[in-house]
Amino acid sequence: MIKSGLDALERGQLAGLKVGLVTNQTGINRNFKRTALVLEEAGANVNALFGPEHGYYGFEQDEIPVSGVVRDRWSGVPVYSLYRSVDLTYKPADGQAENPFGPPPGSLDGLDALVFDIQDVGCRFYTYPTTLGILMEQVDLPIYVVDRPNPIGGELVEGPYVEPEYSSFVGRYSQIPVRHGLTQGELALFINRHLLGGKARLEVLKMQGWQRAMTWADTGLPWLATSPNLPTINTARLYPGTCLIEGTNLSAGRGTTQPFELVGAPWIERPDRLAAELNRLNCPGLYFRDTFFKPIYKPYAGEACGGVQIHIAPQYADNPNGPEHIVRSGLLLIMMIARLYPEKFAWNPVHFDRLIGSDRPRRFLTGEAGNNGTLEDLFQMWTFHEAHFLEARQEILVY
Repeated sequence: MIKSGLDALERGQLAGLKVGLVTNQTGINRNFKRTALVLEEAGANVNALFGPEHGYYGFEQDEIPVSGVVRDRWSGVPVYSLYRSVDLTYKPADGQAENPFGPPPGSLDGLDALVFDIQDVGCRFYTYPTTLGILMEQVDLPIYVVDRPNPIGGELVEGPYVEPEYSSFVGRYSQIPVRHGLTQGELALFINRHLLGGKARLEVLKMQGWQRAMTWADTGLPWLATSPNLPTINTARLYPGTCLIEGTNLSAGRGTTQPFELVGAPWIERPDRLAAELNRLNCPGLYFRDTFFKPIYKPYAGEACGGVQIHIAPQYADNPNGPEHIVRSGLLLIMMIARLYPEKFAWNPVHFDRLIGSDRPRRFLTGEAGNNGTLEDLFQMWTFHEAHFLEARQEILVY
């Protein structure tokens, strides 16, 4: 039986410690018992709770700041927010006391340690690893990371690094590709060793029985939506590619029952033609089906959108690492729509560049790169980053 770090927690391991718990709705054991209760039963005293983006209860939409202190409805313990701003480019100024993405002043008083237990999705621009990294940078307390499986596989890596000038809350650390193939605990070890100089007092509460080639179904662990728009494993597998859509004026299906599986806009009137062109790209493991949808969230809330639903081919259903080129496929998807609808399509260049970590991919697609290279050249550069990261991560692999 596969045990998460929470399921494998030994009684007495944190006994007597006054801990702050960073978690959300995904903090449960295999029997659906909340992390706070499991820690209490193991002898720890949970004196403070901290919620990431989307809040402690996990129902806030993206880029919704959460402020103030509330009491947990189950335990009565104070709940503090680690997401009190939407300035994704925030960098603390010299002498500035409070980082709106870090612990609020006074929230750590009297604590002996922090415990971090949030299910990640294995993608660099998902904000939970950034939240953990900021805690590792700022908090002078032991930090225990409850480890959980990487739901999109522990072997394959894909995509470019973040260039330093594009560092943000959706990509704070360089030397990490979009898909990193690490567990949350391994990613914390990598950041601490390679990027923070070992500053954090870090300990990973390890899983038992997990292997890198496992699918989520293989683990037998319950799946909870990691955020309002990542409800299923299928969504998580597409997310490293389709989230790039949010750097454009297309809808990525937020506000539907299939976010990040649907892509479209009101000005796509013949989605059948779009689907045919996309399928000619032969993106590995993907099939594009023409459809219409009406989101209830930005952009195009309440408007009928033509577009495609992205399906993962049946032969990849049991492959934890597939589709293997999902980040490249996301870029090709945007490229095709930009070519087919040049008068309607538009970039949100600031957000797209910080998601992918560079302005180079966008400049390749818009032709701003001139004759200095092709998309194949860009992907070759990614291949170099991927190979470098695979080598660099070897020394911190736990499983």
